[in-house]
Amino acid sequence: MSEISIGIDVGGTHTDLIAIQGGRAVRAKAFTTHNDYSEGIFVALEAAAAEFDISVDELLANQARTFVNGNTIVTNAVTELKGAKVGVLVSGGFADIVRFGRGNRSNEFDDQLQVNLPQIVPQQCIIEIDERIDRDGNVIIPLERDQVAAAVQKLLEHGVDSIAVCFLWCTRNDIHEREAERIIHEISPDTFVTCSISAASVFREYERWMTAILNCFVQPPVNAFVTKVSAGLSDRGYRRAVEFFNGLGGVLGAEEVRKLPILLYSSGPAGGAIGAAALARRYGIENLLCGDMGGTSFDTTLIHKTKPLVAQRCRIGSFDTAISLLDIISIGAGGGSLIGLDARGVPKVGPQSAGSMPGPACYGNGGTLPAMTDCMVTMGFLRPDNYLGGRHSLDVEAAKAALLLHVGNAMGWDAEQTSAGAYNLAVANMANALRGVSIRRGYDPRKCTFVAYGGALPMFAAAICRALNITDMIVPNHSSAFSAYGLLEADYIRRKSVTVGWTVEDRDKLPTMVALRNALEEEVAAEIEHAGFERDAIQLLHGADFRYAGQLNEMYMDLDQDDILSEGPSGMRDKFDLAYETEFGPDTAWRNSGLMLVNYVITGIAIREKPHIEPVAIDPQEATFALSGTRPVFLPDVQERIDTPIYDSEKMTPGAWFDGPGIIEVRDTTIYVPTNARVERDGYMNFRLTL
Repeated sequence: MSEISIGIDVGGTHTDLIAIQGGRAVRAKAFTTHNDYSEGIFVALEAAAAEFDISVDELLANQARTFVNGNTIVTNAVTELKGAKVGVLVSGGFADIVRFGRGNRSNEFDDQLQVNLPQIVPQQCIIEIDERIDRDGNVIIPLERDQVAAAVQKLLEHGVDSIAVCFLWCTRNDIHEREAERIIHEISPDTFVTCSISAASVFREYERWMTAILNCFVQPPVNAFVTKVSAGLSDRGYRRAVEFFNGLGGVLGAEEVRKLPILLYSSGPAGGAIGAAALARRYGIENLLCGDMGGTSFDTTLIHKTKPLVAQRCRIGSFDTAISLLDIISIGAGGGSLIGLDARGVPKVGPQSAGSMPGPACYGNGGTLPAMTDCMVTMGFLRPDNYLGGRHSLDVEAAKAALLLHVGNAMGWDAEQTSAGAYNLAVANMANALRGVSIRRGYDPRKCTFVAYGGALPMFAAAICRALNITDMIVPNHSSAFSAYGLLEADYIRRKSVTVGWTVEDRDKLPTMVALRNALEEEVAAEIEHAGFERDAIQLLHGADFRYAGQLNEMYMDLDQDDILSEGPSGMRDKFDLAYETEFGPDTAWRNSGLMLVNYVITGIAIREKPHIEPVAIDPQEATFALSGTRPVFLPDVQERIDTPIYDSEKMTPGAWFDGPGIIEVRDTTIYVPTNARVERDGYMNFRLTL
């Protein structure tokens, strides 16, 4: 038997698994176990092993070639503000930066809704150290060992779990941060330490320091998870490296995750984006809009020229950081998103979720609040005895009662009207999120194909397309586990930056710039080589953050390796002017201003073996589909319950098609095909909708 690649995505409600062996793909789903995330993983592994007709031990010991995990642990810790007690050593006179941040107001028009930054570090755990390095890297005030030792002892007495070292201008000279780290380990070897230069080697102290602090904050839950999963796999016979997915769309080893756990932020949604990028290349489609609606959230991003967009200096929760992530917008709109009335008595969907336990009212696990899943079973989209392939039944009457009690009675609606209203509100919220990654970034959604995945989105996707005038849509065959599939399409990625501050017109400093670039290349390549890849298999991509002289913020641009050496039309100046006007409009480039290269960026990529998927031949004469029957479904677009054809996906062969309205029942998802839409199953076994 050929080897099996396993991808597992731990979401807020469900843990999704996909296992690929040659041309065969097996998917499994389990409820996420928030008290111990590893439990849900091994339940899903049990289900997958049963599909292969082998034991879990045999699967892991003899068959598994790759095990990649994406999860929401870091996202949950930051969202819920549940993490380590962090201590901070900071340059003298700058302690309040940690508390005040940039002092930015949120985009709320109502002053009553303005909130301060959450204080994840107690004020008494921020201790100033009398050290100073200037902007040129010169030591102005030396670091005193005794002062650092006394500060560390005080932090330990306060009961801190980890310590962040945050000094000014470490990007020019990191000697003080490294020395402070050494002193901490001398005094308390088991205390987790993050130097800000290790978390982010770029200027802007608040963003760099907050990256280090958040890294310390999320370390305990991540370390416990990595340890437990690694041990559980090892106990069951798995002997290869356990890999984890990061928010930039690549894989990392367990050792790196333990050092920089913050990189796991948004790793689940990133898996879907990488899977969509692979799908774009497979179909030859340059621009895709992606949507992932699971149990807790709706995540969306844009694939441009078959690559996901990358966002610089990302906001994590309420905090500005210096890390780069795939440009993903997330909102609280999932199958478990709660439906209720706000303070004004207006219906709302999310952002709170019922989660997996107790879950929506229809789960029968003690949940009493209505969620989107309650709406879908009430309207008839979901067959109560077929949820998760029949492994879990849904209580329709409990769903209706919860909807009426918490929303319907107050609005004068019956359960169906309440469900349809919540459905349309969720569609509007998701359409707005898609506008955020397309229109607001200068891309026309009408020129994109929409890829809809996640267990819940195929029921909503056609309505979202209608709201945005999108006419082409793909629902992947493994929609409910598509983010888990994307984990197997990823390469090993390391991305590092160095602050330069070089004015491009100053050619006298070009040798210094070249030396910094070469050193950064070597650092990235050495780290990937240390992870087990051959040096000649590593691809290094170049880029930089630029700004015109006088501007405050930078814009990232990809570079060729030798762009910094060129002064002609193919050089950085003309290239950046063009990129700037592409982003902000004609004649916006500051052509008479100097150009500054602020941060140089190297992305190292080591190609990993990926699933090999070939399309099957389509014979229109042989294509068949099975009509299972009809059932009354309350269709929100027509506000009426209609006998709707129901189709069995297992009996819908490549080339088969039908016109809506209709519902395709898949083992772990449901696809709604509305009126005036056509669906066809293509050679990749995906469902292609034309609206």
